[in-house]
This record gives sequence, structure tokens and C-alpha cells, in this order.
Amino acid sequence: MQPDNLRQTSQICQQAKAQFDARGLPSAKDEAWIYTRLADVTISPSEPQSAAADTSPATLIFSAGWLVSGGDNLPAGVSLTVIDSETKAFCDAASLLPDDHMLRDLGLGHITGAYLIEIADGAVIDTPITLQFTDGVQTSSSHPFVIVRMGENSQFQMAEMHHGNAALSAPVMVFDIAASAKLDHIKLQNDSLDSHHLALSVMAVAEQADINSFTLAYGGALGRHETHIHLNGEHAQTALSAIYLGRGQQHQDVTSRMLHLVPNCQSSQIIRGVLDDEARGVFQGKVLVAKDAQKTDGQQMSRALLLSRKAEADAKPELEIFADDVVCSHGATVGEIDETHLFYLKSRGIAEADARNMLIEAFLLDVVESVRDEHLAAILRNAIAAWMTEAARG
Repeated sequence: MQPDNLRQTSQICQQAKAQFDARGLPSAKDEAWIYTRLADVTISPSEPQSAAADTSPATLIFSAGWLVSGGDNLPAGVSLTVIDSETKAFCDAASLLPDDHMLRDLGLGHITGAYLIEIADGAVIDTPITLQFTDGVQTSSSHPFVIVRMGENSQFQMAEMHHGNAALSAPVMVFDIAASAKLDHIKLQNDSLDSHHLALSVMAVAEQADINSFTLAYGGALGRHETHIHLNGEHAQTALSAIYLGRGQQHQDVTSRMLHLVPNCQSSQIIRGVLDDEARGVFQGKVLVAKDAQKTDGQQMSRALLLSRKAEADAKPELEIFADDVVCSHGATVGEIDETHLFYLKSRGIAEADARNMLIEAFLLDVVESVRDEHLAAILRNAIAAWMTEAARG
């Protein structure tokens, strides 16, 4: 695989590194990180990994942040480029990232590998592409930078699967989505319980594009999944949903910024969390409607279920609206299992433990219904079932 060129030669990466060194990790005074404190985060970018034989169709395998397999097994209409210099595609993607942002500087300033996935104009990709992020060691960190550029009228399904062992996984994903393109995307984060996961995803959405994105976070000691969506073209629509699961002393943070910049766009956000033991969950979601973004429809709802009195859920939904002809709402609830529902199931002869599991599963699977691609939905259902089984074993 390519040498460590970008960290050595890219002015963008070097500036990001300087900004990160000057800023450091966020403090308790940083409003965006008030619920998620970072300490003892290992930042030591991994060395390039050796390439492996391509064996799995439509699967890209990343080891400790470096692509090692899969570039030759992509379907027609999908291409992969390994970026080893400051190309126009790299600069354009970097320009879409938020300025003066710690996760941007962390990712670009310590970049491991950078990759461009392109979907041709009009291409309809029936086979979901899987990005498998694995491996790593507790003395190193992983910082992959992946650009997904969708052509006009293209259709694409993608699954991000994070199962790494690095002390820190800090992926940066940029989706540049052209007019009338359709994206179905899921992210599964199940890194090792000794790991930290600090991810930044940005989506730039053109007119009449249709985005359906879902994150399931249940791994790692601490995870933050921050998504910024820029609705740049009229009649674009985005569904952004997430589930976070925690037990022990896990900490999961789902943060989003939905930016309605033009008229006649729709967005919805549905967030669910289940927390046990002393786990903590955070949802911070902001919907910003620009002055000229009339006829905006922006909806946001967060619900958390606490299975323990020691668990904690924090929610901070926000609306910032500068237009006057909009339909926007937000809300957040935190509660325990409904005793009435539990009593009803027990009265039908169902054991209490089984009844509780049925209610938890129904609470979670309800939101998975928003995933319209059945293959991707099945991945999520299977992961939830595995988490439930492990939780039942104690």
C-alpha cells in the first residue's frame, strides 16, 4: 500500500496537524463537548499495512486505517482511487469539512490512508458495497479518510463496518452526492471495548437527491459519531437515524448538524438509545434553516430507554430557524420500561426477562423500519439481536 505521503507532503494535512496541536483535545468549556469528555486518548497513527489478496466481492477491507484488499472486486460503475498526493478530488473533499473543527484536524492531521470511491453518472449499483474497518493495536490510532462521490442519477448502497482494535479510530467520511442521486447507507460501530471511536461524516447533497443513512453504535469504551449534512439543492431529502446501545461504563455520543440552505427540502432524524449499568448516552442534534430556505420540513426526535438507575442519557435537540415558512419540530424523552406493558406480557404467561427483552427489541426495531434497503436492514437487525443475546447472558 502507499507510503505515508499525505502526512509528509499535503499542505492541508500539515495545517490540520498544526491546528490540532495548537488546540488539543476539547475542554469542559467547549459547548459541543460538554457531555463527552476526552482524556487519555492515544494518537499514534499506524504504519501502512501490507496488501492482501482480493477475495470478497464488493468488499473493501481496511486494516488499521489502510486499504489492504478489495480494490479489484468492485461492480461495474464503481471505481476506487488510492490518493497519495494532494489531488483536486482530495482538496475538494477537504473543503467540505467544517472549519475550525477538532475532528477534522484530528483526522486530516494524522491521516493514514485516503481513498476516493466514485459512482458513475446513471449507475445503479444493486450490490451493497461493504467497507470493513478492522485490526489495529492498543498502541496506535487509525485515521482513514474516505471520499464517496456519487454521479447524477446514480444509486448506491454502502455499509460501513467498524470492528477495529486500535486505541483510537478516527475515520473521516465525505459524501459528495450529485443531483437526483440515491444513497442508502448504514454504519455499524462495534470496536473493541478498549477503543475510542471519534468519527466525522459530512454529506453535501444536491438537488432532488435522496439520502437514507443509519448508524448503530454499540462498541468501544467511548464513541462519538458526528454527522454534518448540507442540503445544497432544492427538493433534496435526507433521513438520518441512529441507535446507540451501552452497558458497563460505555459512553456513546450521537451528534448531528442538519443544514437546510435552500428552499423545499425535507429532513428527518430519529434517534433511539438503550443504556444499562452505568452507561451514558448523548444526543446533540441541531437543525439550522437558512434565511432563504422556505418550505423546509425538518423533523427530529430522540428517545432513550434506561435499564438501570445508574445509567444516564443526555439530549440536546436544537432548532435555529431564519426562515418564516417552515414546518420544523424536535423532541426528546428519557424513560424506563413501561410497567403497564410489562405487566400485560407477564399476565399472558411470558417470563419477566423475556417480556423485558421483547419490549426493548420492539423499541429498537421500530426505528430500523426506516431503513429501506432490506439487505442493510437485516445487518442492523442481526447486530441488535446479537447485542440483546449478549446482554441477556450478563
